[in-house]
Amino acid sequence: MAAKKGHRSWGYVVQLPNKSKRFEASFIGPDRLRHYAPNTFTHKTTAEGWLANERAFIERTTMTGEVWTSPKQRAATQLAQSLTLVDYTKTWIEHRNVKPRTRIEYESLAESVIGPDLGPIALRSLTAETIRAWHAGLPSDTPRRNSHAYGLLHAILATAVKDELIDRNPCSIERAMSSHRKREPVILEVTEIGALADAIGERWRALVLLSAWCGLRWGEVCELRRSDFGPGCETVTISRAVNHRSGTCTIDTTKSGKARTVVIPPHIRADVKAHLDTHTKADRDAPLFVPVRGGCHLDNKTFADSYLKPALKSIGRETATHHHLRHFAGTMTARVGGSVSETMARLGHSTSRASLMYQAAVDERQAVIADALSALANAELHQSRE
Repeated sequence: MAAKKGHRSWGYVVQLPNKSKRFEASFIGPDRLRHYAPNTFTHKTTAEGWLANERAFIERTTMTGEVWTSPKQRAATQLAQSLTLVDYTKTWIEHRNVKPRTRIEYESLAESVIGPDLGPIALRSLTAETIRAWHAGLPSDTPRRNSHAYGLLHAILATAVKDELIDRNPCSIERAMSSHRKREPVILEVTEIGALADAIGERWRALVLLSAWCGLRWGEVCELRRSDFGPGCETVTISRAVNHRSGTCTIDTTKSGKARTVVIPPHIRADVKAHLDTHTKADRDAPLFVPVRGGCHLDNKTFADSYLKPALKSIGRETATHHHLRHFAGTMTARVGGSVSETMARLGHSTSRASLMYQAAVDERQAVIADALSALANAELHQSRE
């Protein structure tokens, strides 16, 4: 019986129907799966030669007891023996679908923490002992950065396992991806938030109050627009954040990738409305906070050095930062009875760990929380005046 076109006594050679007219070779392996040559061939005889070599390899493994591996696996092994971690890391980062800021952080960790010791090593040569020695040599005064670097390395090598470049992930240090805070956050008192808002001046008063009572991140508060506020300044919708890196301004979604609408505590609504009336242009897209010396957005360092640090010093809280206002927001929300999930929703804090721990927040509770925050503030401010 004549063989079918392209079918040989062992394996297949098919001429491609496209303009190239090149030949494709394949065979059914011992695993009963079809395996293709890593490339096509100009001549049919060359394709047949590749098949002959593959058949000879199968026969040899049968005779010697050697473990047969597919052409793809052998190519991956050969690549891994010469492919260094630094080269694979560059490709890995390029293929990640992440925000620009995250990409920059990955590149920084890869270059400054992972690369110096591990970068030149071939993937196949990385062992658990090598990883442990590298991790043990990291600076003890940067635990958070160390855990982030280890987590990045673990993710990179997990992909290498999926790509069949290595057999197993050599990152096996227990709890290496968790870290304790180097310093506990500074939590300001209610009266101190009021004093800070007074000290920083009328132009930036609303920035302090929104950050402290609504829990906005720096990039979020800088990207607020007139259209983000509801009638009577009862709510603010946070759907964007700005980031400046390497001289480039990037406006993107929030860190969690989701928009959130936060009910503004009643006791600061008049301050927010006054800012909109005095310092914000009338068009819907007008930015809430405009740099004094021009530019697209406020600069974190310039704002801190020129306004925030002097104001903090005047109230005796030199060690606090803008991010500590966000800690204040979370602490106060929990203090007035907000559940953990409601606190997370108000702050826009979403992580894989949190998604396992917390239930979805109930939107109706937002107004209750906002009213309670104002009641707490008014009570403590009244007490401080007595």
